[in-house]
Amino acid sequence: MFNIALGKNMYRAFLFFLFLLWQNLYFSQSINDFHIPDSLKNKSFESLERSYDKVFRLDNNKAELYANTILYKGKKEKNNEFIYDGYYKLAHTKGLKSENGYPYADTLLTITKNSDTKEYPAKAHIIKGILLNYNFKYKEALDQYIQAQNLAKNKNTDQFYYIKKLIGILKTATDENGEALELFQDYYNYEKKKVNTDNKDVKNYIGSIFSLSNAYNKNKEYKQSKTYNKLGLEECKKYNDYTHYTYFLMSDGIADYYLKNYRNSTKSFLSIERELLKNEDYGNLSIVYYFLGKINKETHNENGAVSYFIKSDSLSFAANDFEPIKRDGYEILIDYYKKKGDNENQLKFIDKLFKVDSIMNNNRQYLSKEIYKKYDTPILMEEKEKLISSLNNRNSLLFWILGAGFLIISVLLYVYVKNKNRIKEYQKQADRLLERSKESFSDFTAVSLPAETKPDLPEKEEKSKILLSDEKLQDIRVKLENFEGEKGFLRKNITVDSLAKELGTNRDYLSKSVNELKEKNFSQYINELRINYVVEELNKNEKLRKYTISAIADEVGYNNSESFSNAFRKITGTLPSYFIKALQEKS
Repeated sequence: MFNIALGKNMYRAFLFFLFLLWQNLYFSQSINDFHIPDSLKNKSFESLERSYDKVFRLDNNKAELYANTILYKGKKEKNNEFIYDGYYKLAHTKGLKSENGYPYADTLLTITKNSDTKEYPAKAHIIKGILLNYNFKYKEALDQYIQAQNLAKNKNTDQFYYIKKLIGILKTATDENGEALELFQDYYNYEKKKVNTDNKDVKNYIGSIFSLSNAYNKNKEYKQSKTYNKLGLEECKKYNDYTHYTYFLMSDGIADYYLKNYRNSTKSFLSIERELLKNEDYGNLSIVYYFLGKINKETHNENGAVSYFIKSDSLSFAANDFEPIKRDGYEILIDYYKKKGDNENQLKFIDKLFKVDSIMNNNRQYLSKEIYKKYDTPILMEEKEKLISSLNNRNSLLFWILGAGFLIISVLLYVYVKNKNRIKEYQKQADRLLERSKESFSDFTAVSLPAETKPDLPEKEEKSKILLSDEKLQDIRVKLENFEGEKGFLRKNITVDSLAKELGTNRDYLSKSVNELKEKNFSQYINELRINYVVEELNKNEKLRKYTISAIADEVGYNNSESFSNAFRKITGTLPSYFIKALQEKS
């Protein structure tokens, strides 16, 4: 038994050695490129951690510098405690900056998997859950928190209550605000007792106050929120810890807005604008601009409201942060431009609203049932309830309006089911297109119509093919190959007449040559060249996938997004938006 156990231990040690070698190679680029500044070379770990705590959430670029230094020195001195801490802090600061912190969290999970310390491996699951929450992956975040809670139970009371707070944040994100408030109260009571002991943690104590103030706002208890905001600001000054100072002011501004204290609310929001910009916290800055837009709307400053809503929209897309609370800002913009008769901007923000709704729905479609209990009332039922409510005031027309209402609901239900099936088909075709296009760009051919459905060539053109000599046909073939090679088909407003003139031939010859050489008419020929090209480019170019559909259409020669989408659908069987989504999910 002893030899077997020894063999297993040696095997585990060998695997752990291999992993350390791998992770050193994996992060060698960042470690090799990183040099500790002279001012930090002689700092102790304790001093570096205090410096990190002072700037965390206030200046995350500096926080990342301290985290890198802790990790670097930890590896150099082979100190596991500080290696773990370095990875944790790096993952967290990367996440706050909307950068990829997953590699650091995954490394921490792996190297602490067999640890049995007070903090690990539970703390590794905690940071992985935090990163998943930042990316709206609520179910996966909850799974990590539950694992961490099981590991911390009866072992680390601090962690156990901290995880309660994190689950409360998840519940806030999914509108379970009453349950979230109870969790935050438990966490606050625990930290409040602890702050008067030698084991106090000031940062967590102040953070627990902020969690409560935010939860009271979510529960529409705005005066209670202001009470805890005041306490939080006082405690920040008392303990000289300003990590949450900006966010207490933001929470106070939100409470004042709902209490209609617009002057105080504006003052709070404007006082933190520079700090949020400095720290690149564009998600929260977007919320600040939204509320400033609402204040201007309420005080009848329409132009000021529009300006702030546009800023909020821009930052939402920059940070990829779409909070449901900001949705009506788009409705206000749409109504504003409709009233102005500005069709272009009206359509622009209608498209953006569709995209925002799609993103928010996708972010919430994987939510765990344990935390997401939102009552999802279908639009059709809402319409029915509105109709019935309206009919109560029109007794004389009750029968006819009810009949019309049921008819409308039936039609809408039919359209809803039809659209749902169409969406599924688009998604299926997008996946098929992705598989085919990945096989070989050079061999890629878009969805072909069955032979019996291909449009016949006009009889007149079919009979007159013999009028083209082989020499003339070969000449046009070469010119068409040059045209394709030079990507001439990406130019806008190409017609058979304009291309014929460019190739030095006439309209009839070119049209007949395309029919004979390509077995399709001129319009099909140009569309297939463009669509095959854009499929290949979307596969290769991640930057292009971030363009709007209108911008992509413009890139490949279409005058508008509608004609581009129609051509894409006819040739591939799906829409460009679904293909882009399939590419992003594959990535």
